[in-house]
Amino acid sequence: MELRTLHINTTQLVTKVRATHPERVVDGMLGPEATARILDGGKALQTWLWQTGRLPDGEVFAELWLDADAKTIAVRCGSRIESLDYQEAQTLLRELARNARREAMARTPDPPGLDVESRWEYLYHHGGDGWEMGRATPPLARYFAAHPPRRGEWSLVVGCGRGHEALLLAEVGEPASHVVGIDIAPAAVELSRRSAAAKGLSATVTFEQQDLFSWPSRDPRQCGRFDRVVEHNCFCAIEPHRRDEYMRAVAQLLRPGGVLVGLFYPHDYPGGPPYASSRDELRARLRPAFDITHEEVPTDSAITRAGLELLVCAVRR
Repeated sequence: MELRTLHINTTQLVTKVRATHPERVVDGMLGPEATARILDGGKALQTWLWQTGRLPDGEVFAELWLDADAKTIAVRCGSRIESLDYQEAQTLLRELARNARREAMARTPDPPGLDVESRWEYLYHHGGDGWEMGRATPPLARYFAAHPPRRGEWSLVVGCGRGHEALLLAEVGEPASHVVGIDIAPAAVELSRRSAAAKGLSATVTFEQQDLFSWPSRDPRQCGRFDRVVEHNCFCAIEPHRRDEYMRAVAQLLRPGGVLVGLFYPHDYPGGPPYASSRDELRARLRPAFDITHEEVPTDSAITRAGLELLVCAVRR
């Protein structure tokens, strides 16, 4: 579920929010209680408004407008409406935006007793894939445009979900490049296959239901097959005690000199999935098999992850 627009009126304590998912659109008004919970995430913005002299200490902004697609932010301080620089202000709004998305999309707890595979399958069947943006994530889309698959190369997307990154790789890749997407949930694989067929890409990209951890040992033909492995929301979704196992599996699937392109999500929020991690942990877990060649904090992440994602390119030794 991607947050698109947000309008908060702190005087009336109402919030208008629009968020989208491939199967539904949330477009409605939230009342005082929900708005108060959303504003709990606005402390960083409020402090910044005081520090920069836009508001006297102790006063609260009157209205806020966010358009995540147009990348515009405006606030009304008293009678004055001021546009803010999106790149400068997006991290200040991250927690407020996260709260707004949470309030707009209430999610019921998963039933007890689900194993790993059935849990992810349950989420796809009951609208629990709240991470779903309906498109390839902007930092990876930017990277793929600059580094498309070359002729004859094989790319693998692990934990591919609805297949957006795999489909984009197939679209931008040179002729005779190949893309494979794997996911543990049969529903995700089926949705990805339908999208590939609708886009006329079934000859270029294939989707398989596979367990990343067992696939290399169960089918040794896959070992060293891939020139590129793409990570997005897979590492943070697996149980933390399996993270070294994840790195070993990815290293087995890549050829020597192949590249892991990962948009990781090192955060410190409690609970999970997505489970917390740190940049230092990522570097330490990559070190045994990979050399990091590029690392950046993207400035084009979704606003609910602004400043938290880490784009990493690492070469398999």
